[in-house]
Amino acid sequence: MKTIYEARRVAMATALLGATMLTAVPAFAQDTQTTAPADAPAEAPIVSTPTPTVATPANPSQTTAADPQSQPEAIEQPGADIVVTGFRQSYADAIRSKKNEIAITDGISSDGLGRFPDLNVGEALQRVPGVQINREAEGRNATINLRGLPGEYARLTINGVAFAEPVLAEAAPLGAFNADIFSAIVIDKSPLANAQSGGLSGNVDLQIAPALSRKEGGFVKAALEFNQLGDRFAPGATVGYNHLFSDSFAIFGVLAYKKENFRRDTLQFNSYSAFSPAQAQANASTLGAYYPTSAACPSCTGATTTAGVLYNSQLRQYSRINPGDLYTGAAGAEWKPNDRTRIGVTGFYTDRRLPKTMQYLSIVGNNNVSTLTPRSQPIALDDGRYVVTDIDFTNAADPRASTRRLGIVQRAWGINGKAEYSDDVWRLSTVLTASKARNESAELSLDFDRLQTANGNGGSGTLRTGAGNLNDFYYSLSPDPLISSAVPTWYWGGVADPTQYYNSPTAAGRTNRLQLTGTESYVTTEVLAYQGDVERSFADSVLTGIQAGFRFEHNDFRSEGYRISAFGIQTQNINGSFLQQSPTANDFFGGKAGTYTTNWQTSRFQYAIDQLQPVTVFPGGALSPQGFNIRYNDNNYSLYNFDNTTDLAIGYGQLKYSFDVGGIRIRGNGGLRYEYARNTIDALNRVSLTGTIGSPADFRTVTYENKYGKLLPSFILVADLSDKLLLRGAAYRTYVRPQPRQFTPVTIVGNPVNGVYSLTLGNPDLKPYDSTSLDLSLEWYNRPNGIISVAGFQKRITGLIATISDPRQLCPPNATALGLGTLTVNGDRCESSLIYTGGAVPTPFLVAASGFVNQDSPITVRGLEFNLQQTLDFLPGALRHLGGGFNYAFTDISGKTASGAQATLPGVSRHNANVIGYYETDEYGLRLVYNVRSKYDLASAGTFTGAARQVRSRGQLDLSASYNVSETVSLSFDAYNLTNAIRVEYEGDPRLIRRADYDGRTFTVTARATF
Repeated sequence: MKTIYEARRVAMATALLGATMLTAVPAFAQDTQTTAPADAPAEAPIVSTPTPTVATPANPSQTTAADPQSQPEAIEQPGADIVVTGFRQSYADAIRSKKNEIAITDGISSDGLGRFPDLNVGEALQRVPGVQINREAEGRNATINLRGLPGEYARLTINGVAFAEPVLAEAAPLGAFNADIFSAIVIDKSPLANAQSGGLSGNVDLQIAPALSRKEGGFVKAALEFNQLGDRFAPGATVGYNHLFSDSFAIFGVLAYKKENFRRDTLQFNSYSAFSPAQAQANASTLGAYYPTSAACPSCTGATTTAGVLYNSQLRQYSRINPGDLYTGAAGAEWKPNDRTRIGVTGFYTDRRLPKTMQYLSIVGNNNVSTLTPRSQPIALDDGRYVVTDIDFTNAADPRASTRRLGIVQRAWGINGKAEYSDDVWRLSTVLTASKARNESAELSLDFDRLQTANGNGGSGTLRTGAGNLNDFYYSLSPDPLISSAVPTWYWGGVADPTQYYNSPTAAGRTNRLQLTGTESYVTTEVLAYQGDVERSFADSVLTGIQAGFRFEHNDFRSEGYRISAFGIQTQNINGSFLQQSPTANDFFGGKAGTYTTNWQTSRFQYAIDQLQPVTVFPGGALSPQGFNIRYNDNNYSLYNFDNTTDLAIGYGQLKYSFDVGGIRIRGNGGLRYEYARNTIDALNRVSLTGTIGSPADFRTVTYENKYGKLLPSFILVADLSDKLLLRGAAYRTYVRPQPRQFTPVTIVGNPVNGVYSLTLGNPDLKPYDSTSLDLSLEWYNRPNGIISVAGFQKRITGLIATISDPRQLCPPNATALGLGTLTVNGDRCESSLIYTGGAVPTPFLVAASGFVNQDSPITVRGLEFNLQQTLDFLPGALRHLGGGFNYAFTDISGKTASGAQATLPGVSRHNANVIGYYETDEYGLRLVYNVRSKYDLASAGTFTGAARQVRSRGQLDLSASYNVSETVSLSFDAYNLTNAIRVEYEGDPRLIRRADYDGRTFTVTARATF
């Protein structure tokens, strides 16, 4: 029998859940085959008041007519004295959704207090089997990997419908959305013919419940986030209201605000070089056994090896701070003129603005120093190389104080209008979608350098890398300050050196350098779509339904991109006050990086830019949106100024079936989807070069067209082996269109450097890459609110887009149209008929070409996912409030790249696991989650991160707690990264450390009230 307080707790749950936006999608938004067989034993009713459920995707093609098998079943509750709320409720909702779906899905829902108890959508999704969060994404962009594939391989939808995502060059940043507007997030791992295509790894559906699914009332929530690194606070608030004018008409609205104030500190061991033979001779007692005897090193013996010894030749001490604001809202209305008809509209808007994201870097190189002394013995790495971890150096190579501002905007809005009619036999629905997104990235860098001269520069220091153990890290620099801006006169390097100024017009007198440069990228995407669906249901038949539909979709991707010049900046305004000590120098890395240097200068950035803003436009040019002269000769201009439009005509049909075999109900569907695409690209091609920097007149627009069709079959089968045991199998094909900014249709010829032309060959005929997938899932719903499941999958990917650089393939005989003369292959070199005269003797210019192709060899991704989730309410006394789960995902990648090397997909761990435990009573709840993923590979990303590398295995412990003060007021507390884990990259051997990132712990307190 319930106690008085328990009855009060039920009333409180009613109030909380009645006002919240996170309620269940009604029956009309459910899939037509989402239940156990009609003759299965009825489940016991849920004891608690109606709770939010993980809604199935609200794609109208997945809605239902009056099919006796289409009503979502409840999950049996344990007993009359257990109220399902909070953590228990959210996990029960996820189980219910998984069991009700015909497809293979997983997901998460609100905890009943109007929140996902995680920092953002991406952090929440990492709890789902098969999902890995990319923590290398800076600024909490929260991109994810799904089923062993990078984020851009997944399709992001809202209520089951595609929308304009705020993408730039990779996956959509999930950090651009405030999770408070969503009722649930469902990952469809085996999309059917009626689902939105493009999710090669699956579809991630962000769900906003429609108006008539919500109960009358409102709520308000206030939160305060504290980031321990730098003692940074970030407030947030959400308000929402749901108004039911009648049983047939309702409206809702919710608005969420969050201040962002996040900091990350990084040590980048950017490059490693080998001691020269002369340096080995100077340190023969330490290095002589690792070098062969030579004129440069007569004391060397090569007794151990002749391959030499590595040392760290550039270190970067780096902090990034992301201050800004995130506004997200959703609203909608729904009208039900009769029992068979619904008409609704749902919209959302999100605007993430981080205009003053700052990056502070101290960059010191050691490869051209006059004296380099090893202070430790070489250690043998796993790959046979040797490295010295401790060095002293004098006259360091061009120490740099680099300060960079990265203005970020991630904005999106969308509106879906939906109408549906359904009766016992027919269902007709239609959706009209309009959405638009914007992603802006405007980086501006101001660097002051202490140059190396023939007499040195006086900069010296000591570095101990710690061999991967950051507690042993040590770094010191002198003199202090190492870098100064106190130079009275600055001279521009000229059009051949467009970003730099020096303190002397002659190379011999240069001891200081100022460099101002930047990269600006802007992308606007638009999606307009109309789709319709019709379904005919049959009773008492093996064929339970026929469903067909169509969709017309217009996608427009408009890109702008610039690199800027320092021409015209007002260097006469520079003085010694331009530089200051880094604002993060005194608490860098939260004190966890051993002994770091505080001799770290950064610019007073806004003051400096205000003083330097150019007043002169380069002849024939123009200013970028940030107000600096554009470098038209830089490849970014022709690469990233284009318009890419894709129009899609889509049709599908699927048959639904259900029959018994030996007392086992078999159900599912088979379908076929056809997509026809017409792709048009308007790109820039440089036909001349005005002066050295160039002008817009040097380019003409070239239009490319590409057409293709895709036939995408799908089949899924569900066998109800018992009322608690389900077996699902699926086979389907899908594809992913090339991301417009990752590839170029135009051939780009770079300016020659030391006798070498860089050549990027355009390929306007690139096709999407395809996947044939097989899925199998066995699910045992062993007890109320419990599941034990295992799933396996295989994805065979063909036509994957890859880069090739083999001169035997990329050295066309006639390159006169590109201004490169005729070309010939000489060994592994592509040589031009043009002659380079800048060296000791005239030699042919070399052409280093690269290009993108759909590679012939397939890549296969296989995986295994295990999920255990249980409530322990069968235990006696206080132990009955316990519950938790464990999930594990294994991923394996096989195949060859275009060059014949073993295939790998960057950012994918072989092993990923979550351990979840909670304790929840009527008054309070406590949850602990530990996530761990094994090491994974990262590809080289250029000069900023160095060579290809691996990320060390990492585990993180998070805590969530809640307390119900009264029927209408609740408090919650969340703590993230209690283990204070550090993300570490290394190259081949953990002792050859390449990078370490530290975010520190984060704490959030939240108060919520309903009315």
